[in-house]
Amino acid sequence: MKSKNKRKISKIKGKIKSGLTYLSAGVNLDRASEIKQRIKEIAIGTLSDRVLQGVGPFSAVLKVGSGQVMLATCDGVGTKTLLSLKYGKVRELGYDLVAMNVNDVLAMHGKPEFFLDYIGLNSIDDFDILEFIEGVAEACKVSACSLVGGETAQMTGFYSKGAVELVGFCIGFVNPENLPKIEDVKKGDVIFAFPSAGIHSNGFSLIRKLVEKGLLKMNSNFRGKKLYEIILRPTRIYVRDFFSLVEKVGYPKVSAHITGGGIPENLGRVIPDGLSAFIIEKKLHEIQENFTDGIFDLISKFVERNEMRRVFNLGIGFAMVFSSEISDKIKSYCSDLGAFEVGYIDDFAGSKVLFI
Repeated sequence: MKSKNKRKISKIKGKIKSGLTYLSAGVNLDRASEIKQRIKEIAIGTLSDRVLQGVGPFSAVLKVGSGQVMLATCDGVGTKTLLSLKYGKVRELGYDLVAMNVNDVLAMHGKPEFFLDYIGLNSIDDFDILEFIEGVAEACKVSACSLVGGETAQMTGFYSKGAVELVGFCIGFVNPENLPKIEDVKKGDVIFAFPSAGIHSNGFSLIRKLVEKGLLKMNSNFRGKKLYEIILRPTRIYVRDFFSLVEKVGYPKVSAHITGGGIPENLGRVIPDGLSAFIIEKKLHEIQENFTDGIFDLISKFVERNEMRRVFNLGIGFAMVFSSEISDKIKSYCSDLGAFEVGYIDDFAGSKVLFI
């Protein structure tokens, strides 16, 4: 009897040894552990003194300043990911992810402090995670923001092979008195903006459609560069520019990060009822020519005018409304800080944002 039981146990053990493993199911735990350690090493270089415990614990432990308001954002890179992966722009994707989030914190006049990322994919072998995190860390340093954690989820069978989902989360802080004051916006106020680097991270479902139809040829030369280099430029981060301007002239009344929905939707969110923002198209064209290598002129050959307005940033990535009393002072810093006058506030004329 004992001999039979031993044989049964031996057979069971044999089956266990030759059975399925997580690795055979597509999840490499050892490789994931190595990558996590490298991410921790990369992230350490971004940590500020607000971080009591960064990457490693179940949650980052953060120091909150007395009397400050906490701001929180969540955003992703979107379908730009598909073209960026095709043309080897993995590091730039990391930069994009941070930019989309920190600029949203900035639109509330806050300083971004902490960043976390989520990477969802079929297998860690499908994506250069460390190259991506290097881009995240670079952008965090530009933003004076600490990379304090994240999640990499290998979900074999859920994500198709080669597919990657990238999501970011940012925490920032602002003194309550510096929050945007929509109620203070009035007729005669002036709109200033920081130029975009190009398309940034919005409108790529339309861009991809133009590529599929052969209307945009990504490997063609345009303005002395490969077109894909211009189209896939990372989203510009405005943290240093914004606070340099604030140091000289004070906070704007309101600000807007120009992302999906273009200037009409994003600037329109901070214009009070009874008023309209008038955007001077000639000013936009000047900015486009000087900062975006004419990419919007190229796209506009294939996309209807109003659709261009409601999809793309049209050359400005971050807009601010200031009192007319300090507009001359702001203009005096334009050459140093790169903020340009692009419009003004006037009585309501049928829409929150109009182009003239």
